[in-house]
Amino acid sequence: MFVITYDAVEALAAFANLYGIQYPLLSDKGSAVIKRFGILNTLIKPEETEHYGIPYPGSYLVGEDGRIVAKYFNREYQVRETGATVLHSGFKLPVDPATFVHGEASEGGVHVSAALAATALRYMQHADLYVTFDLDPGLHIYGPSVPEGYVPTEVTVTGAEGLRIGDAEFPPTKPFRVEGLPDEFQVWEGKAAIRVPIINGIREGASVTLNITLRYQACDDHQCYVPKTKEFILEVPLGPQARAVQ
Repeated sequence: MFVITYDAVEALAAFANLYGIQYPLLSDKGSAVIKRFGILNTLIKPEETEHYGIPYPGSYLVGEDGRIVAKYFNREYQVRETGATVLHSGFKLPVDPATFVHGEASEGGVHVSAALAATALRYMQHADLYVTFDLDPGLHIYGPSVPEGYVPTEVTVTGAEGLRIGDAEFPPTKPFRVEGLPDEFQVWEGKAAIRVPIINGIREGASVTLNITLRYQACDDHQCYVPKTKEFILEVPLGPQARAVQ
């Protein structure tokens, strides 16, 4: 259920009709539900009567059992997650990277891909970029922290001014030891996906370019191979801005 503070049922009806919303909308008089959920926007003061009482903008994701499995909250009400970001990052459902803006490459038993969870980005949309490593059996790559002298896995993403590119979020690693060496390494085997959140702050234009650089070193139980650097250039279409409610 989407919580909104308008008292005017007509405004809610117009919003629902414009976007084809068929689930119930709540006119939260006095912000009672907002306060019960603890999401009253405290950045707006009571004397700011036009806007006081609204929530922090966000979404709760509810699983089939009725439990909250994830939530997205933003300081700016304009920010909205793409559907694919909600499905994959929020609900942990599989998505096919080939259906989105993506690039991929393979070398030496390591297949790498970079896929943005969107077919186009609207103004202020949040889409996660997934950088995925798929390793042949017997291979591993290092996590982001390694002993001196070894090559960590690194992901660098840059783009035009107006793109908000967050820090890379790495999945859990597993400990790995080599017989005869004192160090314990943190590595990934099999498949590992690194997530980079991106918010589009660009209003105008046909597309925007994402430049993605990956650096990693693949190893097996006996040796480490030459470190590799892979670069992807993703051209992401910019979608039209959302329509205003009349």
